[in-house]
Amino acid sequence: MFNNRGSTLIEALLAFEIMISVLLIFISLFTSINKQNLHTKEAYIQLNTKEEAIFYTNDFSEIIEMVLR
Repeated sequence: MFNNRGSTLIEALLAFEIMISVLLIFISLFTSINKQNLHTKEAYIQLNTKEEAIFYTNDFSEIIEMVLR
């Protein structure tokens, strides 16, 4: 009785749009997690560099202050 070709096309386009939206959300979450991970690694490297500089100076007062923080 009724021609369902139009509704099938609309349903397919809607499903495609939902799939693209989900993929974009996953990609944006992945990039933000990756950026946060890189930021954390840089902070860790910077902290290690500061600790090495303090320990190799043999300034015990600075070492004690760092430990007590």
